[in-house]
Amino acid sequence: MGEMEEVKPGVTWRHIVAFALATGVSTVLAIFAVIVAPVAPFPGVSGLYLAAAVYVPLSLWLGIWGVLAAYISCVILGLVIGLGPWAFVWSLADLVEGLIPLIAFKLTKTDIDIGKDMKRPGLLYVLLAILVINLIIAAIATALVISWLWIITLIIAIAIIVLMYAVNPSRGWLLFIIFGIILPALCSALIGIGVLVIAGFAPAEAFWIGVIGWFAGDLIVLSAIATPMMIVLTKRIKESSIYVENWFS
Repeated sequence: MGEMEEVKPGVTWRHIVAFALATGVSTVLAIFAVIVAPVAPFPGVSGLYLAAAVYVPLSLWLGIWGVLAAYISCVILGLVIGLGPWAFVWSLADLVEGLIPLIAFKLTKTDIDIGKDMKRPGLLYVLLAILVINLIIAAIATALVISWLWIITLIIAIAIIVLMYAVNPSRGWLLFIIFGIILPALCSALIGIGVLVIAGFAPAEAFWIGVIGWFAGDLIVLSAIATPMMIVLTKRIKESSIYVENWFS
């Protein structure tokens, strides 16, 4: 008798529950971030969009379920702030932000456990601590509307994530920095602000101000929150029943 083929389970109720919880958490964080750190005159834009720090790891852990959680949470946010039907188009910004890292890791068949086999963990954790402090300073600068300090925190965040790769050079780290932090934040900003301008919710002349605000807010939280989450939690998630190895199951 030949070897029996391994039967992989399909979608289970655990995936649905995880998806519902992910959507709920992302929605609460999205609304909270917009309330405490708004970027005027752009409705729904936050200088510290905490939801992104959650649904990017969720997209890598839960596959398309995490991407859908990002999209639906943003749709709810858009409806809450009064975007009407445009909320469904505007929310493509968050969908793309979750989809980019998922596609990058799936197509390259790269292990999402970026914390595995760290070469210099001590120095890496120091850099992560600096990123968390930088996030706190960015939050203070946003609350007090200190633009120059906020810009400095953005520069520091970019410099630190580059150093993180230098400390731990691997394909997984490089993919996460490019496709899990920088590119998703940029693409999301261009789509999100572009839709607000096209729909008439924001002035066209302020387009780049909005893009910078959106991009910086997402990059700072992704580097300071999503990165430690990926390092600390990925191994445990992969060993759990909610982990999605393929796209949906």
